[in-house]
This record gives sequence, C-alpha cells and structure tokens, in this order.
Amino acid sequence: MIRIITNRALVAIPTLILVSMMIFGLQKMLPGDPIMAMAGEDQNPQVIATLRLKYHLDELVPVQYALWVKDILYGDLGTSLRTDVPVTKLIAQKLPVTLQLAVIAMRHWHAAWGFIGSEQGKSA
Repeated sequence: MIRIITNRALVAIPTLILVSMMIFGLQKMLPGDPIMAMAGEDQNPQVIATLRLKYHLDELVPVQYALWVKDILYGDLGTSLRTDVPVTKLIAQKLPVTLQLAVIAMRHWHAAWGFIGSEQGKSA
C-alpha cells in the first residue's frame, strides 16, 4: 500500500509542476498589459513603474514563475485586479454555495442512477 501511494505521489508531483507551468504560461499569453489597465487613463510613467515593481513584472519570466509558485505555496493567491480584494477571501465567500450546489448535484445523480439501476435489475 505504501508503494502505491509513493508511486502516485511521484507521478503527481511532476504533473502539478507541469500544470502550474501551463497556467502561468497561459496567463503570460493573455493579450494586453494589465499594468496599463491598472494605471488608469492618465497612465503616469511613475505609477506604471511602481506597479511593475509591485507585481515583479520587471523580473525575468523564470523569476516571476518562481515568485508566483512561492506565493501559491504560502497560500497567497494575490488580489483581484477588478475589486482589489484578496482572492482567498473571494473564494471563501463563494465556497459554501459551490459546495451546496455540488451536494445537490450528487444527490440528483445518485437518485437518477439508482432508478436506472433498479430498472435494469428488473429487466435482467
């Protein structure tokens, strides 16, 4: 049993690293510059420089990735650019409703497949 868990963990670690690289890469490929949007209409060069320093966009991409992974591992998912609220707080607000919806969906799924299974049992 320990061997199976170890094998699964050894497969999961590179998979998580690859998925995190893909997520980070896809974020980098998004069109537009979020700093320009955050700087507002006046786009003061000093504000732009400050925002680039704050979000480490002046660093090389591998350094940005390392900082991003470090923040995620410490539970810091950043702040929403739209509402300026921590993302963890936004997730915590929406999680109860999401869990309720998941439980309701599972109940319906079990009821439907229980009915289908009993009907199949009658015809067999």
